[in-house]
Amino acid sequence: MDRNPSSKAKFIRKYNPDLINFGFVNGGSEAEPRAQCVECGLTLSNEALKPSKLKRHLETKHPKLIGKPVDYFKRKDDGLQMQRRSIVSLTGDAKCALKASYLVARRVAQSKKAFTIAEELVLPAAVDMCREMIGEAAAKKLKTIPLSNDIVSHRIADIASDIEQQLLERIRKSPFFSLQLDESTDVTNAALLLVFVRYRWDSSLQEDILFCGELPTRATAEECFRCMDNYFTENGLDWQNCVGVCSDGAASMTGRHRGVIKQILDLAPEAKWTHCFLHRENLAKKMSPEFHEVMDVTVKTINFIKSNAVNSRCFAQLCEGMEADHVQLLYHSEVRWLSRGLVLTRIFELRNEIFSFLTDKKSPLAHHYTNATFIAKLAYLSDIFSLLNQLNISLQGRNSNIFFVADKVQAFQKKLSLWSKRAHEERLDMFPLLSDILESSPQVKISHSVSQHLSHLANKFAEYFPEDPREGHMWVVDPFSVDPTENDVALPSHLESQLLEVSTDSTLKGQWGKLDLGSFWIVVSKEYPLLALRAFKVLLPFTTTYLCESGFSTVATTKTKARSRLRASLEATLRVSLSPIPPRLDLIMSKRQAQKSAEDHL
Repeated sequence: MDRNPSSKAKFIRKYNPDLINFGFVNGGSEAEPRAQCVECGLTLSNEALKPSKLKRHLETKHPKLIGKPVDYFKRKDDGLQMQRRSIVSLTGDAKCALKASYLVARRVAQSKKAFTIAEELVLPAAVDMCREMIGEAAAKKLKTIPLSNDIVSHRIADIASDIEQQLLERIRKSPFFSLQLDESTDVTNAALLLVFVRYRWDSSLQEDILFCGELPTRATAEECFRCMDNYFTENGLDWQNCVGVCSDGAASMTGRHRGVIKQILDLAPEAKWTHCFLHRENLAKKMSPEFHEVMDVTVKTINFIKSNAVNSRCFAQLCEGMEADHVQLLYHSEVRWLSRGLVLTRIFELRNEIFSFLTDKKSPLAHHYTNATFIAKLAYLSDIFSLLNQLNISLQGRNSNIFFVADKVQAFQKKLSLWSKRAHEERLDMFPLLSDILESSPQVKISHSVSQHLSHLANKFAEYFPEDPREGHMWVVDPFSVDPTENDVALPSHLESQLLEVSTDSTLKGQWGKLDLGSFWIVVSKEYPLLALRAFKVLLPFTTTYLCESGFSTVATTKTKARSRLRASLEATLRVSLSPIPPRLDLIMSKRQAQKSAEDHL
């Protein structure tokens, strides 16, 4: 038998309700009671649960309470319990208010509004609604949510930091990633470099904003690359894992010796550069000299009407009086991809109203709108540029790949060849506006001009899209229809064998039609990792700079003239606004509380 006293179980005294006579209640738990004085709140150890010790405390610390009835101590106990509940409630309310401030700050960033809107509009509106729908108590609780301008800014910075940490962790775990980048200026003429990334995560390919950096002086190739390389170095990203870079064709990007792309490819031998399909399509849709006159007259007409405020108002009133579908013309801008088609269509739709207005103003431009040939050419340009706009819109969007965009471009190239042939045969029914004009004006003959312009467009598309990026990679789209023994699959022999195994796997074939390409090859990677990695190298590269262009639109909406000093928090606001990664609010709050606790102990 072990006689060592230390091996004996610790003796736990139980709380006796009669100890309330000495002004003490149970301030511990049922398992380990502790004596707590209802007067001063002092909590004693379990060993002090002896009437003699508690009586001594009452006589020495609170002699005036000797002889008080038990009801007095019970009332004190009720007050103590209420105080405990209040402390717990206040702690819970503070956490809820903190989390609510993060949720509101995130919505403010996503709405691209000024940070002051939270305190000036969101909170007062929420208080008013709660007061009417729930009651004054709920409204008072909402008033405790901190939503000042500085607090919202700090909350957005915390959320952005957490999202960035998650993104970097995902990129490091992804076998490969690709980039798209572009540079532009904001409302204060600050040069910004915007970079997006595509990577593999979980069961799909993801896209996200990597960073938005401000270039110190000029947007040169050296500055752009230095900004990117510094970010990669600071965050532990490896250029070796980059398999694709997409940009426009600007000289600073594509310079043969010192361009950004050249410097990236030197560090990332696996990477391939893709010239943005949207920019190439915009460069290809040039107008032949014969139709330049129509565009010149169109621009002069718009400037005559819209450059003068009185003319603009009078024209709008005229359109309303003639019950037109529109009352304003649109300005033409070369840098806007869809501008030319929209401008020409609006001019064509309002051609009668324009003629009346120009005639009333005795403008020399009026006679063009009575010329049947001019109107026919205007109708054709409206038709063809509307079709080009449809192509441009189809190339926009997220999660596109080389197969999708190449299919769209090739289909349009074949249409151009077909339309040119039909126009040469004087069959123009594929252009509805032009067909209507020719029916009412059969004397107009522009088939030859249309055929020449379509041939010119076809040549331009062939010039800007000379290669077929799908060649040798069709096995990625449909591994079950491509036979590596008969088709060029651009694979080494050991991967050709794996492709044959995949093509005969009925289980994988059942999933192929249900999943997108990225998700399908992630499933394949579990059994055929090397073949799947080769597929990822084909699917990961961006095909357009659509995300950068939409990102700069967000910059223009967020950083306005009224918010021109939004500099330090611009990247954080963009990240919260554009990133699909949800923030880990509980983790952010725990870090914030731990930081505050550490500061309190200093």
